[in-house]
Amino acid sequence: MVNGIFAGIDLGGTKTRIGAVLAGEPGRVVFSVSVPTVRDDPDEGIKSIASLVRQIVSGVNQTLGDRNAELLGVGVGAPGPLDIKEQQLLALPNLPKWRGFAIARALERELGVPVTLENDANAAAVGERRFGAGREFEDFVYVTLGTGIGGALILNGELYRGHWGGAGEIGHVQVNPDGPLCGCGRKGCVEALAAGPAIERAYGKPSAEVFALAASGDARARDVLQTAGRALGRGLAQVFTVLDPEAAVFGGGMAKGNPLALRLYLDACKEELEKRAFLPAKRDIPHVVSTLGVDAAILGAAWLARQEYLKGPQMNRDRTEALPKVVEKPWGKEVWWAHTPRYAGKTIYVNAGHSLSLQYHQRKSETMFFSSGEGTLYLGGEEIPIKPGLSVDIPPGTVHRVRARTDLVLHEASTPEMDDVVRLDDNYGRTTD
Repeated sequence: MVNGIFAGIDLGGTKTRIGAVLAGEPGRVVFSVSVPTVRDDPDEGIKSIASLVRQIVSGVNQTLGDRNAELLGVGVGAPGPLDIKEQQLLALPNLPKWRGFAIARALERELGVPVTLENDANAAAVGERRFGAGREFEDFVYVTLGTGIGGALILNGELYRGHWGGAGEIGHVQVNPDGPLCGCGRKGCVEALAAGPAIERAYGKPSAEVFALAASGDARARDVLQTAGRALGRGLAQVFTVLDPEAAVFGGGMAKGNPLALRLYLDACKEELEKRAFLPAKRDIPHVVSTLGVDAAILGAAWLARQEYLKGPQMNRDRTEALPKVVEKPWGKEVWWAHTPRYAGKTIYVNAGHSLSLQYHQRKSETMFFSSGEGTLYLGGEEIPIKPGLSVDIPPGTVHRVRARTDLVLHEASTPEMDDVVRLDDNYGRTTD
């Protein structure tokens, strides 16, 4: 797995960041891009993301001089709430057209590798726990500060999701029932009182300007930040009373603001938290700032994808057999990594000079992605040169064949596996159906 690559994707309402992480260096993003999110068409958005992932993998190979590094898995950090069981998005205020979209399944079809979906704040918390400001803590609350306020919980060194996957939503802890209306529909949530828009409403300028003014000594700006910080502290006090974690770790856009002004905000939060929380013993509660910045969610998402890969053979809740499964073939081998009632996925290794059958499927549709090697793809009467990065869709009834000039690696995702192949020619004496 040393040469493997895991991609981490941080899906945002306006921007999407994609980064590559080497399997042997899980704490470093070796290549990344940031692009506008395709807001109005999730299908086109996924095609764009998949194309960028392929480009990044190719770029990493070219940079490292190693064209054998394969994409092994993808982790996606997305705004919640999510349906982790079905691997799909639920209600996204900033991406309404993506509501109900099965993002992980769609990416698996495009890229031919397993995809792990996680809440973006959870992914960032995992990144900080493994590689950043949370490394020294076994139990901490992670808080994202920006247009909204999100959160995640690390307990006993591991991510805690809760029964329905909603644990850690500090932004929607209610601290003033008579306060301003929150985006969730209730009044006086932490987010409505302490996030960037709340600071802007209180001062009349964008929160970034308020931070700058506070750092320069503006008394009103300082008061606005401290008031917002105290609101956050009241919400965190409830979390600390119930869970008794060691520390609070802060990330997000506001955490990148002026350090002096940020300290005013966090000191007010800390003072309020320690005053209001019921703690087993009087103690100083560390309030630390992310050391990973924008890479936190990418590294966390890639780490979670890596952990899924390392689990090896297992019984997944919707798989019908233990996977991955290796099947030796006369031309190479197949490694099955998914076999569910909805779709199937495998990685196919074809030795140089060998060919797959000339065949078509009566009902099954396939997507093939070639990650390394060269050869020729015969597709419906057309001859297509095979190069790393080639991706093709093969509808039912389309005659196709793969010939390998060099050793080839391709990833295939298809509709459910079924015995509907019609072989027109086979070099290895297998029966023609």
